[in-house]
Amino acid sequence: MKENVVPQAGIPPMAIVDMTDQSMLIQVFDRIVLPTFVLDKDHRIIYWNSALEAISGLSREEMIGTKDQWRPFYSSARPCLADLILEGGRDEDVKHYYMNKCQRSELIEGAFEAEDFFPDCGADGEWLQFTASSIVDSNGELIGAIETFQNISGRKKAEFELLERERIYKELSITDSLTGLHNSRHFYDQMENALETARRYHHGFTLCFFDLDDFKKLNDSHGHLMGDKVLETFGALVRSSLRTLDSGYRYGGEEFAILLPSTDVDGAETVAERVRESLQNYQFILPDGETIHCSVSIGVTAYTVGDSVQSLMQRADNALYKAKEQGKNCIVTV
Repeated sequence: MKENVVPQAGIPPMAIVDMTDQSMLIQVFDRIVLPTFVLDKDHRIIYWNSALEAISGLSREEMIGTKDQWRPFYSSARPCLADLILEGGRDEDVKHYYMNKCQRSELIEGAFEAEDFFPDCGADGEWLQFTASSIVDSNGELIGAIETFQNISGRKKAEFELLERERIYKELSITDSLTGLHNSRHFYDQMENALETARRYHHGFTLCFFDLDDFKKLNDSHGHLMGDKVLETFGALVRSSLRTLDSGYRYGGEEFAILLPSTDVDGAETVAERVRESLQNYQFILPDGETIHCSVSIGVTAYTVGDSVQSLMQRADNALYKAKEQGKNCIVTV
């Protein structure tokens, strides 16, 4: 590295530090493997090391003496973390530019540490971990600031992949694999949550029970593969009939449930009828080309003050039993 780089930039080397061998100091900065720049108290760049040249594509010759330290990281001019330190390192300023991504260092007084995604770095953006701290003279006067960077995109990618795997695992643990609806364990958990919300905030909800009509007969007549096809299709029909805040469950073999928050019995009957009609109109094709239709019986009930999970389920089950008694393929509300 040329020892006359800093003088060529027009910045007196002794403006920041008082060292006999200025070239030694430049070499120290240049051997730091982390991309690093140093600013004087007027926000001008006085050091721009080789690592930062490599990741930014900007040479020290074109950067030293300028106030363009933002260029490798942002699409337009704005303060870097080192600039904020030179401006007093006020928490409100740091929060304005870095929200909750930055914190004060526990190791160095007046220093900051942060992580952020920089969409303008590289081809697809990069995650960087960066630190900035003040530089003071022997009298404790602020005379500059230094900022370092580390590319942590690989680590962040691994973290996001782990979170995604955990999300998928959690989703699988509460999902019935055949129908795509939530399973019975999640049903009971959500019933408790719905009751707690209703008691605390006085938000009503309705519960619908579904039971596929003559399902055992269908299995006996056409085989379990056909039975699974009916279950899978019914699950899809239920999912397509629900709003975002609604939830559907398979809590038994051919038994299903829907929880409808902030919905009265009239609204619940509308949803239940949509599901019933969808199944009734669906044509299942047998291996020999013959088509069959299936139906479902439905019981509906609404939350009332004093309800428990057991009392709600018992009323919905009673309504479902009455629907079966009335000839199946119908809705009964209690």
